[in-house]
Amino acid sequence: MAEFVNQRIEDMINELEQMRRTGMYNDDEIREIARKRKEFEYKIQRRVKSKEDFVHYIEYELTMLEDISLRRRQANLSELKKDIEYAIAKRVNKVFKQFIYRFQNDIEIYFQYIKFCRGVGFESAISGIIGQMLQMYGDKPKMWQLASKWESEEQRNLPAARDFLLKGLHRHPDAEVLYLDLFKIELILANNSATDEDKEKQIKRASIVWRNCEKNITDVSVLFKLFDVCVLYDEGGSVLREIKEEIWSRNSQREVWCFIAAKELEGCHWDEIEEFVDEDSDYPDNLKYYMAVYEETLQRFPDESLCTKLIHNLLGASDSVCSGEQKVNAVKSAWLVGHEQGLLPDHMYPFGIQMLKLENELSSSELFEILDTATKRKPSAKCLWEEKLSLAKPDEKKMLSVVQEASRALAADDAALLWHWLLEHVKTSATLKNVYKRVQNCESAVLLAVKFKLLVKMYEHCGLKATREMYEEFIRTPPIQLDLHTAMIDIESNQEVVNVKQIRKCYECLVQHHGRDNVDVWCDYMKFETSKGSAALSPAIYRRAVATLKKELVDQFIKNQALAKIKS
Repeated sequence: MAEFVNQRIEDMINELEQMRRTGMYNDDEIREIARKRKEFEYKIQRRVKSKEDFVHYIEYELTMLEDISLRRRQANLSELKKDIEYAIAKRVNKVFKQFIYRFQNDIEIYFQYIKFCRGVGFESAISGIIGQMLQMYGDKPKMWQLASKWESEEQRNLPAARDFLLKGLHRHPDAEVLYLDLFKIELILANNSATDEDKEKQIKRASIVWRNCEKNITDVSVLFKLFDVCVLYDEGGSVLREIKEEIWSRNSQREVWCFIAAKELEGCHWDEIEEFVDEDSDYPDNLKYYMAVYEETLQRFPDESLCTKLIHNLLGASDSVCSGEQKVNAVKSAWLVGHEQGLLPDHMYPFGIQMLKLENELSSSELFEILDTATKRKPSAKCLWEEKLSLAKPDEKKMLSVVQEASRALAADDAALLWHWLLEHVKTSATLKNVYKRVQNCESAVLLAVKFKLLVKMYEHCGLKATREMYEEFIRTPPIQLDLHTAMIDIESNQEVVNVKQIRKCYECLVQHHGRDNVDVWCDYMKFETSKGSAALSPAIYRRAVATLKKELVDQFIKNQALAKIKS
């Protein structure tokens, strides 16, 4: 091994001498370069080889090439490139060959090798690398595609690219990517044909390719991809007509109708759909055809996701297809068709209702009727009830009726949100009292969720007496949230004449329900008695707190009280 390494080092002597002679590197740098290369050579020649050793050696040499290029520019040198850069490139090429020979199963090495060859101008070697790669990885269709792309895009050699694809298809007769690339190449060759005879020959080859593809790959989506390729390169010729006919022959599949609809918006027309067109429509042809396909598709394949997709396609139509007003009218029409057929998903209703509101073509009662139908079809859709409630906003009785109806259909959490919304928008005390009566018939979880809001609203609309009565009712039916007590305490504390007895009663209820696991309620109670009530009662409250609180909270309470005394 040492003899082989020494021979490789001797081969570098001329290159190193030229580096010194040009003045790009001084003696110390030359010695360091020689030392590093010798070290790398020993590593890649040892019995147990490491991939990292090859990688580091190649990276070092490529960095050297970049550094030499930089120094040449700085010193304005151009001579002896063959003796320096070319020598380094040849050595890296040899290292890459060793690398691939030793680690043939690592596909990434081939890509790095190809990238290197392109960078240093060794393009002639790339075909050989690709051939070697295909020997190892010919079982992967993507490798044949890569080989073809190299010949077509880098070498501009379409016949060679076609040969790679044909060989790949021989091994992989169901490889979609190879068929599509081969189909594209045949069409390009047809367009580039010098004579009509040659063009006809190439078109026949393209026709054979797509028919073999359709025969070996049964998924209709491959026809859509072939169609898209053909639109780019065949420009409406015979091959495109053949593919369109094949697509239409599969119109029993919903995907076909979705595809045709999208293509009608792009200007690719199927004569067969004209029987479904509304002749009285004043839309442009593309939009008219699309709407015809949309309605027919939903008739044949009633499906929510399909309805949504087709409306989204319509929303994405370009300005060249129709004016903004025509698009809005078409979307509105499509939305109403989806609603009438019961195919709109929940999330499409808020969007549609807002659109119809903006257009002002439907009255509130007509919009309410639409939502009424929708909630009967989808009673568990909260967003529909929200829209319905929003439309009923001017009529408090109607709002209450909607919320009651929704509560019977929705989960408790969703129903509680609607009751909260209703309470926010109630304007009269009579309606508020009616809301209170109705909410008492709801699930306990709903009642629990709105107690606090009810209490606050009752005070705002009906005054202190009614609020106290409501509070008395609430505390008789636990569980009772801490917020309910604190809200009542705040209300009582903000009166012009503070009723200490009433506040003390609230605190007693508070510590009764929450005094076992909450230190703050006892601290607040004592603070109230000290500042506004009777300070003489504080010691008794202190002893009750120590006796009532969980053991692990007693120390925290005692500490809090000690700190409070220090601060005061």
